[in-house]
Amino acid sequence: AKAATATIAAGFGLAQIVQASDAWTSYQNRLRLVTNSQQELAGSSQDVYRIAQNTSQQLDSTAAVYQRFAQNADKLNITQKEAATLTDTVSKAIAISGGTAMSAEAALVQFGQALASGVLRGEEFNSVSEQAPALLMAVADGLGVNIGQLRAMANEGQLTADVLVEALGNASASVDEQFATRVKTIAQAGTEIDNAFTRVVGTFSSGQGAGVALAEALSGLASVLDSLADNADVLGVALDIALSLAAGKAIVALTGLAVETLRTIIV
Repeated sequence: AKAATATIAAGFGLAQIVQASDAWTSYQNRLRLVTNSQQELAGSSQDVYRIAQNTSQQLDSTAAVYQRFAQNADKLNITQKEAATLTDTVSKAIAISGGTAMSAEAALVQFGQALASGVLRGEEFNSVSEQAPALLMAVADGLGVNIGQLRAMANEGQLTADVLVEALGNASASVDEQFATRVKTIAQAGTEIDNAFTRVVGTFSSGQGAGVALAEALSGLASVLDSLADNADVLGVALDIALSLAAGKAIVALTGLAVETLRTIIV
């Protein structure tokens, strides 16, 4: 494990490793909010990661949609596995929309916010319509209406979370069929690499306590830098002295070199 960690560190910069470790911690914390045991957390983590990789979506954004479904599981009368299935359908619909990785992430975020508020309408509806039209098509198909009618329902506040769950359930088979024909882009493959890197760094750091140790080390370094800043005047004088001494040594060395060179020439 140490060798693997060293290999990762050699291939990536410190900032990337820290960012990946923090991203995995945030991912786990998000899922902890909707699980009641370590076993449930492990199951949810595995499900969401699989969905994100299979659909080439950002890990945290996928987890956010799953979290919204799971938080309202009792109200929506769905299980943990059904929350994962709904998240899978949403992610697939966004993947076949043909947008960029950035637009896909934005669509996931907006849809997650709609689930959090309990209704898809207004800004969230417009954003999803622009960034992930296939998702709205799936919802429309699941409700047996066209896009114009779906927009009217959104304006009237009728696209509540329970209605969306029903629509997505009805449209899941159609979405799966369309998703099976998609052609993966290089950018989507890059997202999968980012997710995999986040997972491997997060797994190593959480398993060995390296993440905590690194965080403490960085905090210690920050404290040292703060101390230096608090004593800037003293530090400035010390630096001036050190620079003066260094300059003096350099002059002496250069003078000696010049004298020796002149002697060589004269001889």
